[in-house]
Amino acid sequence: MKNNKFEQMKDVLVVGFGIAGLTVAKQLESRSKSFDILADESQHSSKVAGGVLNPVALKRYNLAWNAERFMPEAIEFYNQFNSASGETYFNSLPVYKLFSSVEDQNNWIVASDQLQLEPFLNPRIQKLDSAVQANFKAGEVLQSHLLHLKSLIETEKARYVDSLQFISQTLNYEALKISNKKISYKSKEYKSVIFCEGYGVVNNPFFNWLPIYGNKGEYLIFKAQDLKSNDSILKSKNFIIPLGNDLYKYGATYSRAHLNDSPTQDARLELEAKLSEMLECDFEVVDQVAGVRPTVRDRKPVVGSHPDYENLFILNGFGSRGVMAAPGLSKKLVDYIFEGKDIDKEINLNRFLKFYV
Repeated sequence: MKNNKFEQMKDVLVVGFGIAGLTVAKQLESRSKSFDILADESQHSSKVAGGVLNPVALKRYNLAWNAERFMPEAIEFYNQFNSASGETYFNSLPVYKLFSSVEDQNNWIVASDQLQLEPFLNPRIQKLDSAVQANFKAGEVLQSHLLHLKSLIETEKARYVDSLQFISQTLNYEALKISNKKISYKSKEYKSVIFCEGYGVVNNPFFNWLPIYGNKGEYLIFKAQDLKSNDSILKSKNFIIPLGNDLYKYGATYSRAHLNDSPTQDARLELEAKLSEMLECDFEVVDQVAGVRPTVRDRKPVVGSHPDYENLFILNGFGSRGVMAAPGLSKKLVDYIFEGKDIDKEINLNRFLKFYV
């Protein structure tokens, strides 16, 4: 007879609900797996992420890591949220890279002729609106998109709350009772747990040995009525991302100091100075947001199972490319758990086993 203390066992407990938890949940849902999500509000990196899906690293004009594989998966994955909800959480939006010099402009033209980059870089030099400081004009990135990640996370959370699958609380790691066949947590039982905690992994006793570090990013939210760039993303030293109603997001900074979600005055002054160099029009800063990104020593994500507990899994370390990589990597992990498919060596957590003691 079933112990009434426990509800029926589910397949997975997902811990964390940023970009990793969101994509894992959707992958589980598409396979008709049963799951709960447990998350608190301690991690904000996904909520403050820029949401730009851009296949090209615009500093040196290189194709982003695995962009040719991740981009089609990500576009297909995020488009389903639009069709399912009737809302537009994801849309195609060009990125215009503001050239810093004639040399930079020439480098763009050379890069656009390369086989890998040709589908993503328009070789024609673009002239921008007078509200933007663009003395050397700009280049257009093709196939770029914008994901309104904060709104999407809020909508999906509400949906899982309505279906009684979302537990809004902080995980008590000591309350996890792990055996080979099941994991018990308070009054619930699961076959496995997937940790999608972002920088919160530093507090996870099962995975805090991994070389995942914090990198704080801060953005400004500003209003500029004369900018008129609601249908494009601008990139110079940082991104200007349209939010609608003459509001824009600008950033982000990168810092290893003060790893918390509190905005700093130093970052505000730095961003305001750079934004002033980028714009020819007036702007008003209306808000400032901050979050800590999880980054890995070798700049590759961490995917896989715990060396001692084969039913504990992790998906982490996206860095600044999480929007592009998360759909493909979450599929990799779910395929590994339920179909036994291999995880590529370059992302498998086994590459860090020397740190496990």
